[in-house]
Amino acid sequence: MSRCWLLFLLGFLSGGFCIPAAGQEHSYADYTVKDGLAGSTVYSMARDRDGFLWFGTETGLSRFDGTHFRNFYMSDGLPDNEIIKVFVDSRNRVWIVPFKNSICYYLNGMIHNQQNDPLLGRLKIGSEVISVNEDVHGDLIIAESKAIDVVHPGGKITIIDRFEGWPFMVVQAGLDEKGECKFFISSHSPGAQVAVIRHDVLVRTGDLEGEGENNYTSTYLGPELLIYEDKDSLTFLQAKEPGRVRIPSPKGFLHISRIDDSSVTLNSYSSTYLYNVRQHRIVDSFLPGQMVNGALEDAEGGLWFSTLGSGVHRLANRDVERYTFREGNTVFPVFTIQRIGNTLYAGTDRFYLWSRQEGEKTFRSMKVDDKFSRGRITAIEDLGNNSILAGTDAGVFRFDAPRGQSRRLWHRGAVKAIRKTGDSMLIEFSGSNVRRLRLPGGTLLDTVFPGRSTCGWVRGDRCFVGTLNGLYAVSLSRRTQPEELLEGRISAITAAPDSGIWVATYGEGLVLLRKGRPVSRFTVADGLTSNICRCLYAVGGSVWVGTDKGLNRVAPRDGGYIITPFTGAEGLGVDVINTVYVDGQRVYAGTPDGMLVFQEDRIVRSKDCRLRLTGIHISGGSWPLDTANFILPYRNNDLQIEYVGISYRNSGPIDYRYRLLGIDDRWATTDQTFLHYPSLPPGRYELQVLAIDPSGAISGTLRLPFAIDKPWWELTWVRIGLVLLIAGLVWLTFSYRVRTIRRKEAEKTATAARMAELEQMALRSRMNPHFIFNSLNSIQLFVMEKDIRGANEYITHFSRLIRQTLDISARSQLTLQEEIDYLSTYLELEKRRFEEAFDYDIFVAADVDKRMQMLPTMILQPYVENAILHGIAHRQDKQGKIMVLFRSDGHFLICMIEDNGVGRERAAQYKRQVPGQYPSRGMELTARRIDILNSTMKEPISAEIEDITAVGGLGEGTRVIVRFPL
Repeated sequence: MSRCWLLFLLGFLSGGFCIPAAGQEHSYADYTVKDGLAGSTVYSMARDRDGFLWFGTETGLSRFDGTHFRNFYMSDGLPDNEIIKVFVDSRNRVWIVPFKNSICYYLNGMIHNQQNDPLLGRLKIGSEVISVNEDVHGDLIIAESKAIDVVHPGGKITIIDRFEGWPFMVVQAGLDEKGECKFFISSHSPGAQVAVIRHDVLVRTGDLEGEGENNYTSTYLGPELLIYEDKDSLTFLQAKEPGRVRIPSPKGFLHISRIDDSSVTLNSYSSTYLYNVRQHRIVDSFLPGQMVNGALEDAEGGLWFSTLGSGVHRLANRDVERYTFREGNTVFPVFTIQRIGNTLYAGTDRFYLWSRQEGEKTFRSMKVDDKFSRGRITAIEDLGNNSILAGTDAGVFRFDAPRGQSRRLWHRGAVKAIRKTGDSMLIEFSGSNVRRLRLPGGTLLDTVFPGRSTCGWVRGDRCFVGTLNGLYAVSLSRRTQPEELLEGRISAITAAPDSGIWVATYGEGLVLLRKGRPVSRFTVADGLTSNICRCLYAVGGSVWVGTDKGLNRVAPRDGGYIITPFTGAEGLGVDVINTVYVDGQRVYAGTPDGMLVFQEDRIVRSKDCRLRLTGIHISGGSWPLDTANFILPYRNNDLQIEYVGISYRNSGPIDYRYRLLGIDDRWATTDQTFLHYPSLPPGRYELQVLAIDPSGAISGTLRLPFAIDKPWWELTWVRIGLVLLIAGLVWLTFSYRVRTIRRKEAEKTATAARMAELEQMALRSRMNPHFIFNSLNSIQLFVMEKDIRGANEYITHFSRLIRQTLDISARSQLTLQEEIDYLSTYLELEKRRFEEAFDYDIFVAADVDKRMQMLPTMILQPYVENAILHGIAHRQDKQGKIMVLFRSDGHFLICMIEDNGVGRERAAQYKRQVPGQYPSRGMELTARRIDILNSTMKEPISAEIEDITAVGGLGEGTRVIVRFPL
C-alpha cells in the first residue's frame, strides 16, 4: 500500500502519472449562458403557476419553458440587472428582488416597478430585502433587513420597524402551519426570537436556543419545520415531533432549500445533500465539486440546482446512473459495451478496457496496449475459456481475464467490428478491408471485401459490409461480386429475429431490409430523434438506435413500429450515443462523457404538456396578456401572437397545431412559437393553438377570441344610410327622368302642335293674297286677250300647285323626287306669272337616289320664292336664272339654290322705296321650323345664305346652301 501511495505521489508531482478511476454519478442536463441563460451565477429560482421556471442571476432575470430562455433586463423595466430573489404569489405575480434596494413584479407580459405602478410607488424600500411571502389573508409580506412591509389586498401598506419598542434585524421569514407569517428576529434580547404579526405589530412567540450567529441563508421557516444554524451544526425543529435533531453542518454550508414536505437540500461550496427530515438522515448527494446555493423541484419531479458560476443543472431522473471513466481530469468516451458471462466490459479511449463483475460496485481498468497514447477499443467478442477479443484502432488483442493480460494477435488497421462464425472463424471489419481469419492464432484465410468498411454483420453465409458509400452483401462460400443493397454512409448493422437486417445510416435514418430489399425507413418525421444514427442493438423484436440526439427504441406494435425516445430530458444528460447494450430491462449507453445505466421501466415520461400565451403584439406594440375579446381598429391590425409549450422531461422540438376560426377551420402545423397576421379583414375571430411534445402529450387548447373593427364605410348604420342615400338618389333620378320624359313628351306634343301651326302658316304664306291676286290677274289677262289656251295652262299649273301644297302640308317628310316636282310646278307657275323673266334648272347628282332620300316638307320652297321675289323680280332685262342643285358628300344631302338677281343689299333698297308692300315671312318661318326640327335630331339641318358679288363689289345674285343629314 505504501508503495502505491509513493508511486501516486511521484506521479502527481511529476505531472506524468495518473491513476485511472471510474466513478458513479447522477446525470444532469446543464444550462449556462451559451444555452441562453442570462448569467452563470444564479442566486434564486421559482416556479410560477403557468409552469415557467424563473432564475435570478447576476446579469438579468431568465424565464425558461423547457426549450427557450426569455431574459429580462433594465431595458425591460428591472430596477437593476442583478436579481437576488424571486417569489410567486397566489395571483401569479412574479416578485423580483434586485440587488438594489427596490422591488418589482412581472405580470401578463409586463414588469411593474416603482415608476409605472402606483402601489409599488408607495413602497419605500430602505434596506436589503430578505424574503417575500404571502400569508393566508392574502397579505404580501416583504421582509427587509430592518423593517417589514405589509401590503394588504385592498392596497393598504403597513410598515413595521419596531419590535417591543426596539429596532430589529430580520433573520428569516416564512409561513407557519396556520398560514400566518413568522419571523426570526434579532433585537435587543440575546439570541434570536420567533415572532408573528398581530394587528400590525410584531409579537414574540418564542426564542431560539444556541449561541451561533444565524443569517437568512442558513435558516428555514416552514409550516411544520424550522431550521437554524448553531455553530457547526444544524438544528431541526418539527411541529409534530418532540425535541430537536442536530446534524453537523456540511463543509462550506451556503443555503437551505425546501424540496417537499419531507425533504430539504443542504447546499454548500462543494456539493448539495438531500436530507430526509422524517428519516433524519442524508439520503443522496448531488453535483460534487459545484457551488450549489439553491434547489427546486419542477412540476414533473425534476430537481433543479442553481450554482454560483456554473448556471443551472437539472436532474430529471435519480434512477439514471452515470459512470465516468477518467485518468486525472480526463474523462474517456465509451465506444463499446458488452456482457460476457457475469462480467460487464466497457471499452474507452487510450486502449482502456474496464470490467466489473456482477455484484461489484466499481470498475477495474486495464490497458490492452501501452505503445500508443491514443486509441479506441471499438469491439469486444467472447473468445471462450475466460478470454475475450478486443478490436481497437491498433488491431485485435486477446485479453486473458483471470490473469489480466493481453497480447496483440495481428495489426492490420483500425478495427470497426469483429464477428465470430463458429468456434474457429472470425470476420474482421477494418478501415482497410474485410478479412476472414482462423482462430485462435488469427491466421489469414482470405479477403472477403477489398475496400474500406465502417461496420459489419454476419448472418449465415452472407456477410453484410457497411461502407462510406453504401451497404454491400457478400457470400462467404462463393466467390461472387459484392451486391449493393443501399447507398449512402452506413454506421451500424444488426440482425432482426425475423430474418431482417437493421441498418443505421449517417444522415438518412434507420432502414429495415428483408431479402436484401428495404421494406421500412424511419426518420425524424416518424419520431426518430435524429437521422444521424450511430449505433444499433437488437433485442427481442425491438432495436435500440443511438443517435447524436438521444437514444431510441423501435418496437413492433399492431403490425407496425412505435418509436420511444430516451434523451437528456428523461435524465440521460448526454444526447450523443456511441454504443448501446441492453440486458433485460437494464440499458447501457456509451457516451462521450462515460456510460449511462438505467432501468427502461423506471424512466418516467411526462404526459403533461402545458401551453401558455406569452405575448400579444399589435403593430409592434405590446398588448396586455389578460385581455380577452379585444377589438383592433381596421387600420391598426398587424397582429402577432406569441405562445410556448412547457415541457421539461421531453426534450426536442414541440410541434404546434393552430387554426384561426373566421378564416379557415382546418388545422395547420408549425414549430414556431409565434403566429403573425399582418392584415386581417374585418370580422370576429378565434385563434386556437395546441402543443404536442416529443412524447406525444397534447396540451389543452389555447383560445384567443378577438375582432377586427370594420372601417367606417362598412359600419351598419353607414351601410343603412348609404342604402337610403342610394335609394333616395335612385328615386330622385327616376323622378327626374320621369319628369324629363314627360317634359320631352310635352315638348314633342308642343313641337308637333307648333309644327302643324307653322305648316299651316307656311301654307298660308305660300297662298298669300298677292300671290293669289297676281295669279288671278294673270288668268284674267289671258281671258281678256282671248288666250284661252294660255289661261287654261296657267289655271292647270295653279290648281296643281294648290293640290300639291294641300297634299304635302299634311306630311312631315317627302321624297326628293316629290320635292323636285313641287319646286318645278312652283317655278313654272312663277315663270309664267313674271312673263318669262327668268329660266330655271334643277340638277340632281348621280349618287343621289331621288326616290329614297327623304326631306322635311316645305323647307326649300321659301328660299326659291325669296330668290324670285327679291332677286329676279328686280332685273330689267328678263335674263334671270335660278339653279337648284342636289348632291351628297357622304354625310349630308346638300341643296344649293342660286339666282342671278340683284342681291340682298339692292333688294333691301327696293323694298324701302315701295312702302306698304306685303311682308314676306317665309324665310322667318322656315328658320324657326329648322330650329324645331334640330331639337329632335342627332345631326342638325343647316342653312347658309351668301351673296354672289361681281368684280366691282356689286351684287350679282344670292346663293343658299341647305344641308340635310343623311
